[in-house]
Amino acid sequence: MAPRTDLTQPSRRGFLKAAGAGLGLMVAGPTLLSACGDGGGSAGGGARVSHQLGWLKLTQFGGFFAADNKGYYKDEGISTAFTAGGPNILAWQSVATGRATVGDDDNTNVLVAMAKGEPLVIYGAIFQTSPFAILSKPDKPINSVEDFAGKTIAVSDASKQQFQALVKDAGLKASDVKFIPAGPDPTQLVTGQCDGFSGYATSQAVALQEQGVDVHTTYLEQLGILSYGNVLVTTKKNLDSQSERLTKFLRATIKGYEYMNANPDEIGKLVATKYGPSGLKSSTEIATAKFQKNLIESPKGVLQVDPAKMQTIIDGLVKVGTLPKQLDAADVVTTEILDAAYGGKTTLLS
Repeated sequence: MAPRTDLTQPSRRGFLKAAGAGLGLMVAGPTLLSACGDGGGSAGGGARVSHQLGWLKLTQFGGFFAADNKGYYKDEGISTAFTAGGPNILAWQSVATGRATVGDDDNTNVLVAMAKGEPLVIYGAIFQTSPFAILSKPDKPINSVEDFAGKTIAVSDASKQQFQALVKDAGLKASDVKFIPAGPDPTQLVTGQCDGFSGYATSQAVALQEQGVDVHTTYLEQLGILSYGNVLVTTKKNLDSQSERLTKFLRATIKGYEYMNANPDEIGKLVATKYGPSGLKSSTEIATAKFQKNLIESPKGVLQVDPAKMQTIIDGLVKVGTLPKQLDAADVVTTEILDAAYGGKTTLLS
């Protein structure tokens, strides 16, 4: 089957109970990390960079917090502020309107905004492979679209149409697969209401494993759907006027993600006890840090983005009608900041 690209990913909103292993967390609004001693941003002066997170302060953003805690931003002469995301916050909007210098957001959301004229540019990506996956039970594993046949698959309303197209491309009949609405957590899989659950491996799969439930994970890229997760964005104006500042910020962030991948126990605990919302469990954040490592790393280093891969993603989104017009990856993706930050290397801590 020819590779297809990024499905519109169902939201993680409402999944906090499972993601926090039963915490049931609620956040009233964005929380600005300050220079105070409450798990805030880098202390001291220097050039300031504000980052709008794509979601709550969880371990998927542990590299930022590791860079802050280890003084990597301070070493670069950068002061930082991180704003937590939430149910009604689109990070790309905060960047486009100037409320944040940079941010991270869903790959598809950013490309749709660009297609509608927003002056954004992608300069990196946290997850080299999107954590979005089909979760199934080990005794009835789903490894391919063909394995959907005769099964019940829980998907979000937003992604159902594209999953149906995926089934059609695989040569299956619509009647071969029963799609049902995915709930906010993977209980449907545990109770046998479905054979496959579409969700985030770094949250739903980890939560199930923390509860002692074995789960089989098949990422969308394994189904032939190329995608990044949490692309890093800024505006073209910022890229032109603050390239040196952005390079310093990214260089420190690269070190932070490298440190987290090498020290998942330390950073998972740090997120749970210092940076994240109250009530996080260290065991869950540590498990997430370990689980996501392979999704973050790449042969060229962390936070990479490949314009060629992005072009394939774009072409697929245009084909299924998600993007209203064609985009040229060369116009919406830059490796300028990454190249300057790495300086020809593939790691900055080794």
